[in-house]
Amino acid sequence: RVSSVLDIRMKEGNMKKLSGEASIGLISSKLTLEAPIIKDKTSFIISGRRTYIDILAQPFIKRSANQNRSDSKDGNGVKYAGYFFYDLNAKINHKFSDKSRLYLSTYMGNDKAYSSIRDSYSQDTINFVENSDNNLEWGNITTALRYNQIISNKLFANITATYSRYRFNIGFLSSSEASTKNSIVNNSIGYTYLSGIYDWGGKIDFDFLPNPNHYVRFGIGETYHTFTPGVNTFSLSSGSNSLDTTFGSTNIFAHEISAFIEDDIKIGGRLKINPGIHFSKFLVNDTTYNNLQPRLAVNFLINEHLALKGSFARMAQYLHLLTNGTIGLPTDLWVPVTDSVPPIEADQFALGLAYNLNDKYEISIEGYYKEMKNLIEYKDGASFFGSSENWDKKIEIGNGYAYGVELFLQKKVGRTSGWIGYTLSWSTRQFDNLNFGKTFAYKYDRRHDLSIALIHEVKKRVGKKKKRLDLGMTWVYGTGNSLSLPISTYRAYDAYTYDPWGEKYITEIDNYVDRNSFKEPSYHRMDLSATFTNDAGKAHKSWNISVYNLYNRNNPFYLYFDYNEENVRVLKQLSLFPIIPSVSYSIKF
Repeated sequence: RVSSVLDIRMKEGNMKKLSGEASIGLISSKLTLEAPIIKDKTSFIISGRRTYIDILAQPFIKRSANQNRSDSKDGNGVKYAGYFFYDLNAKINHKFSDKSRLYLSTYMGNDKAYSSIRDSYSQDTINFVENSDNNLEWGNITTALRYNQIISNKLFANITATYSRYRFNIGFLSSSEASTKNSIVNNSIGYTYLSGIYDWGGKIDFDFLPNPNHYVRFGIGETYHTFTPGVNTFSLSSGSNSLDTTFGSTNIFAHEISAFIEDDIKIGGRLKINPGIHFSKFLVNDTTYNNLQPRLAVNFLINEHLALKGSFARMAQYLHLLTNGTIGLPTDLWVPVTDSVPPIEADQFALGLAYNLNDKYEISIEGYYKEMKNLIEYKDGASFFGSSENWDKKIEIGNGYAYGVELFLQKKVGRTSGWIGYTLSWSTRQFDNLNFGKTFAYKYDRRHDLSIALIHEVKKRVGKKKKRLDLGMTWVYGTGNSLSLPISTYRAYDAYTYDPWGEKYITEIDNYVDRNSFKEPSYHRMDLSATFTNDAGKAHKSWNISVYNLYNRNNPFYLYFDYNEENVRVLKQLSLFPIIPSVSYSIKF
């Protein structure tokens, strides 16, 4: 709520006849079907897709990850790594009358990234083989039952019941084998972390149009939250000894109540004002938080082509994003407000100019500034792993600032169209007990964000058939994430570890100084596509040939420490997607 909002509206389904779209390709396939259940009364739409890029790209990922390893020919390095997702959308639409309808819609999806790394080496007379398997998985289910009623030609109502479920699961399994001529010792350590949010909600909202100069919206709602901030499963095996235990945070239950009213006001032919106020109440344990959040947006037409826009919004959010700032598999955990962790509060200001020339060209520039308080970060040395303490015992509370300027240029019509979008931004944090109280960059502080997209249409007509060739190009660039890296390593005093034979080794400790003072390599890539469309009769058929990551940029998924062939500790990165050519065939009917 203190960031962006994604507004998704599903199609309602064809009430006249069966129609759909199917696509099959090297990277993914998808299918959409819509049809009447009762003609002109009830309809459905269902759509699903699945990627399998992780299977097809496996040899390229392995080669890209191991290209700098002299020992990869011996089976060392990344054995496999990948990413895939699937999702499903479905909706039923029933028409009671011209004034009332009922909708039931659902979405479910899951994403998974995984990797497996192998290292083997010899030390004295002992041969070591180490394997590390990592998994990162998250998914959502959302369902909504909505009743729409036209009360009069000026008043509309929506009554909605919702359910949603979010799950996040991260885990790793590290195993090692130490062998000599006379013995073999196996050791392993495994860890999984499961986090989730379950919501039941209900709301009623109204749209009221008293006259052409006002558009009033108002409503109330409540959501019942069940948070599972973190369930940990830990396993350890050494020789004939083993340990398997589960621990973690208990469930947190909360009620969130909200009410709002806003009005779109037209004053003359040039000025539009959108004032509003949002009230929310959050009840958790024995604590109640109340927040009154005013909003105001103004749009003034300087002339028929140029508009000045400004806005102010105060927002409150009862979820926190807890993210690790060190190297390794990325972990973004959503955790709730509690009686000891207050909600995030933010004030945002924005001011911009937009120029539109005959709906053909659009140019806009906008600056923004946002202050946030009650943000959370891990304490120094803490993470989701490594302690049986609850997450709220591992955090500090502080402030954040985000500001920048956005530039957007678009050509909307013509055989060649496209856009350029650029953002220059800063996102910083300040915590009294972190980084010696000094301001530091947030993990997702992205100084430069640039995207360029071009589409060129090559049209050709053959008799009654329509044939068309569309060429597309996209290039994106973004500054890498901020992270903390050690600047030195030293030996701990009176702290030792032992190998399977009982030999004692001195423990080494990494020394961190400034928080998030390093940047990952920048992310950039270019994609090309060519789509040939043939409209023959009632069917709409097309072939698409595309190349993802044209110049085979090794963009980092995450960084990790490893040892090279000289047994020197070095920083390495895991990249998921190399250059990937693809062909797909689609048909609409």
